[in-house]
Amino acid sequence: MLAAVAVAGGCGGGSSSAPPARLPHALGVRLAAESSAVEASLRARNSCAAVTQAAHLQNSVSLAIEGRRVPAALRRPLAKAAARLALSIRCVPPAPSPPKPKPPHPHKPPHGPDGHHKHDPGPGPGPGDAGGG
Repeated sequence: MLAAVAVAGGCGGGSSSAPPARLPHALGVRLAAESSAVEASLRARNSCAAVTQAAHLQNSVSLAIEGRRVPAALRRPLAKAAARLALSIRCVPPAPSPPKPKPPHPHKPPHGPDGHHKHDPGPGPGPGDAGGG
């Protein structure tokens, strides 16, 4: 992914006398980590997270370029790779899970003849209660 562009920029190769363009180490590590996060989200089939991460990565690249932390020779390829990555991902929400079955209704207590719940009247008046006697 984008990490390949960042790493490729740090590789030697040409026979020119000028040293190859390289990203600062900390920036390269951070961009590679952000790129890996996008890849991990895509592997996990979480494209919506990948979209957000790719946009963050693209913003990080833009800020690094604007801050002149990316060598001139790497600015265009790095910006293009980040933009291509961000544009290539579409958020596809996961299919909704099937509805959960409704729990069975609890049993209602029986109703008396007057439509009210039957209540246990409890013990009647006790022997020491005032009353007729």
